[in-house]
Amino acid sequence: MYRKIDRKAAEILAALANAPVFKKQGQVKAHLAVVGEEVTTTLGSGKKETENKANEGDYIVTNPSGEQYIISGKKFTARYEATAEDGVYAAKGSCRAIVNPFGEPIEIMASWGSPQTGEADCMIADVCTDDGSSQDGEPYLIDAAAFAETYKQAVAV
Repeated sequence: MYRKIDRKAAEILAALANAPVFKKQGQVKAHLAVVGEEVTTTLGSGKKETENKANEGDYIVTNPSGEQYIISGKKFTARYEATAEDGVYAAKGSCRAIVNPFGEPIEIMASWGSPQTGEADCMIADVCTDDGSSQDGEPYLIDAAAFAETYKQAVAV
């Protein structure tokens, strides 16, 4: 059973505003999606996290663990850059993130309009500038193991 929470609740946004900044690491595979293409995001554990349907200009990203998700073209170009290898992109984004403060599995209504679930140890994150001065205002969930594999805490300046 998942506890339904408001991802934009004042306490979540305040905690994220004061959270450490993390930098996404590594490379992903990605391709331009076909309009209407559906992706079920499945975690490394085999647990379904969310579903989404591609719109015009969206990309389908595949993390090294095999987890797939859909991202808008605007967000994709802000968070990834092409490498010398065709279809492979290097991460360049940052986020502020907190450990799920509820101590139990949670569910949010994600920005793409579908429920997203996370376990008791999942991370709640929001994209931000590299220095953390500005946030996206669209919190989302990241599986704890996937977060540990793909994000490193930025050094405070």
